[in-house]
Amino acid sequence: MTTETDEQQVKEFLKRAEVRTMKKDLQKLREFDALKERDKIANVKTIEEQQIDAAKKDAEAKQKIQQDIEKQKREGILSKNTEKEREAEKDLKKYANESEKQQIFLLEAQRIDLENQVKLVESEKEPQLILQKNKILSEITVQKIKLKNIVETEKKFEDEQNYIEEKEGSSNIPSEKKSLEERRSEIENQRQEVEKKRWQIEKDLAELTAMVKNIDQSFEAVSTEKNGLHEKIKGIDGSLRAIYSTVMSAEEEKRRGQQSAQKISAEETAKAHAKMNESVQREQWSGIPAPVKNRTFLKEAPDGFKERLEKSAESEEEQRKKFIQTIDEQIKT
Repeated sequence: MTTETDEQQVKEFLKRAEVRTMKKDLQKLREFDALKERDKIANVKTIEEQQIDAAKKDAEAKQKIQQDIEKQKREGILSKNTEKEREAEKDLKKYANESEKQQIFLLEAQRIDLENQVKLVESEKEPQLILQKNKILSEITVQKIKLKNIVETEKKFEDEQNYIEEKEGSSNIPSEKKSLEERRSEIENQRQEVEKKRWQIEKDLAELTAMVKNIDQSFEAVSTEKNGLHEKIKGIDGSLRAIYSTVMSAEEEKRRGQQSAQKISAEETAKAHAKMNESVQREQWSGIPAPVKNRTFLKEAPDGFKERLEKSAESEEEQRKKFIQTIDEQIKT
């Protein structure tokens, strides 16, 4: 039969076993908490590293914005007429008639207005949208990092809860069960707080994503507007080129006519001068004016030409007299 002493020894043994078991469980919980704290520290470092990466990405995004702006400026310069072409237009404008000048004035005024609208789009609308989008994208990156850390924290809470539930199911010690239940309740409260934060971040991410979509739509509308303005400018440039082409053709035709008239006048002058020289030579050698059968060509000659011709004749007559005087003096000697 079991004596009271044996029963007392058994109770003391079970009590010591219970104490040892509780100590082991508490030690495991402390180790689990220590691991969790180490993970938190590791996560803090990870967040710092991720924030550095986010800052680096933000700097790269700003650099890309600047490159996009410079590219747009280059494209704007290339899409416009060159400075030489504008200078040529100014030169040709002087030869246009009044009707053509009015058309040119109206078209150039329209082109200036359209070019100012393009500048407004490229210098204000597009850069503002790009800056807004990149700012939101940077915020999305930060929120995603936060969400990732929260999800990892939730996972750790769930793992700890599962461990405690398993331990509760296998434990027959009331004090241990109570301790585990209190810890499980504490973890559940923490998990719920973290879950609320996750919901808020997911909501913020959805709103930020919608904002990016709206900005993309606005940018597409602005790009369509700019392309439409460029098309209108091209149409005006085509109309101006057609007008300047007509002006240039008319001016070239006019100059060809003037050159032809000058050539004819020069030929007539040369013929008249040749005939006069022939007449003077005859007078020099014979002393008798050469008969001129027909002087009707002088009637149609300009007054200036007649005056020059008379002066030339007087000069040649003077030279003839000096020549004859010299011959006479040589004969006498």
